[in-house]
Amino acid sequence: MPYLGNYQTGELKSKPRLTRINGDDNAAVIYRNLGNNHAYPFIFADTFTVVSGATTVVLASGIKFHGYDLATYGKIAVTPAFDSGAYYITKDSSANVISFTCTNAGASDGSSTVDVLFMLGEDAEVDGLYCRGNRGAAPSLP
Repeated sequence: MPYLGNYQTGELKSKPRLTRINGDDNAAVIYRNLGNNHAYPFIFADTFTVVSGATTVVLASGIKFHGYDLATYGKIAVTPAFDSGAYYITKDSSANVISFTCTNAGASDGSSTVDVLFMLGEDAEVDGLYCRGNRGAAPSLP
């Protein structure tokens, strides 16, 4: 057993090499199943209402999974269902708050909605994402 604990060298904890990806039957969420009753959502969606006259809506506040806070490690895709004019996302990493701001407040009846897709994780290194069978731009493998 000379290699016992070899995978934990230089790391605080070992990283799983294979995880199961599961979806929910009813909720708009995809989560990683790490085994032993440990799972966390890494892609989830929600719909927010922009009240007439308001230009800023808080999309997420205080969301954190296994040491990853959403304001720092989150990737957000926003699709307004109304003519929002110019819009942008504000991430406050110190308070862990994500806000949506638009120049046009939307419909006067208050029914303006915004669809938001959240994805949690660190930035990907695209050069390292390859496999033997993709026949795309990849390093020459034996």
